[in-house]
Amino acid sequence: MHRRTLALIVTIACIPLLGTVLAVVITSKADLSGLIPSNAQIGEYIVLSWRELLQTHHELSSAAAKLDGAAVQALGYMVDGDKSIHPGDYVQDFVLLPDAGNILDPADRFGDQMVSVHLRRSDRIPFSPRQLVWVWGTFRASWGDSSGPTPLYHLEGARTQPADRADIGRYFQ
Repeated sequence: MHRRTLALIVTIACIPLLGTVLAVVITSKADLSGLIPSNAQIGEYIVLSWRELLQTHHELSSAAAKLDGAAVQALGYMVDGDKSIHPGDYVQDFVLLPDAGNILDPADRFGDQMVSVHLRRSDRIPFSPRQLVWVWGTFRASWGDSSGPTPLYHLEGARTQPADRADIGRYFQ
């Protein structure tokens, strides 16, 4: 009798824990922030390395400053910005992050690890939160609070397309 009661208590305690672990594992995606591009350039575009965007002491990193005005190709996760966007809404602007977070722990949003994407004037795409996407555009950098909620980087005149998880291994180390 005591063993059955103990087994029941252990089962009742473990099911929510296992469910939580399973939910986190299923909704987690690869973190791109520490990856290094295999090739610095693909065609006319410089491949963005997220770690080169990190700023210290409110100073623009030299790598980010060199990218200002350049044609850049970035791999990241599509998220909403300061305005809430519903999945499927057609958007012209969104934010790109190197990490998608998971269902219990949303991605960190630091100014020097966010790129505000502004699509070409005539383009609109359906918003798909946490989707891995490629974005091509003109890179713009600004200095500011690297830990703040405002993106310090922008891709202007951009175009985008969904990316495949295999692209991570193809284009990054």
